Parts: sequence; structure tokens; C-alpha cells
Amino acid sequence: MNTFKKILLSSVMAISLATLSFTAAAVAKASHEEVKSAIDNTLAKVEEANRALANGTDNEKLIDMVTDARQLQKDISNSILDVKRNQASNVLKQARTALLNNDLQAAKESLTAGSHYFLSFLRASCW
Repeated sequence: MNTFKKILLSSVMAISLATLSFTAAAVAKASHEEVKSAIDNTLAKVEEANRALANGTDNEKLIDMVTDARQLQKDISNSILDVKRNQASNVLKQARTALLNNDLQAAKESLTAGSHYFLSFLRASCW
């Protein structure tokens, strides 16, 4: 009886691991259109924050816009762009930190740099 339990337990564990492997392999790669849409949405939010900063919008609203842009950039799922996406995310993080410290000039520079990063994604033909 003890041997039967061991065999049964081993079988259940093997089936569970096989199921997990197939589930992980089934995760679909993002299409070119999905990646482009994610880049467009992120770029639009960064540019919106940049315009709002130029118009003198309240810091709290600006911080929310930059936070939204950082959330949107997470949808850019392309292995070729991952390193650049992380760099762009760091630039947006710098913009948010500058806004928290009331350093509007540094925030403007970071948002402009962020726009350039995301525009370069659209111009890149390798993804």
C-alpha cells in the first residue's frame, strides 16, 4: 500500500509539471500591431504629460500622468526592445522623481528624453 501511494504521488506530480510546462509554452508572443499600439499609447501619454508640464498643470496631475505612462510601457512586450524599454522606463521614473521634488526643469528634460526613446521605438525596423 505504501509503494502504491508513492507511485500515485509521483504520477500526480509528473502530470502537474507537464501541465505547467505546456501552459508556459502556450503564452503567445505579442504581435507587431500589439507592440506598436502599446508604443503609441505610451508615447501619447508621455507627450500629454510634456504638454501639461509646459502649460503649468498641477504637479499631482503630472505625477499621475507619468505614472500612467510607466504603466502603459509595460505592455511593450518585445524581446528586442526590452533593454531600451527599461531605459525609457528609468527616464520616466526620473521625471516622476523630479516632479515629486518640484524640479520642473529636470522633469521637462526627462519627459523630452522619454518621448525621444518611444519615438525611436517606432522608427526601429528590427522589431
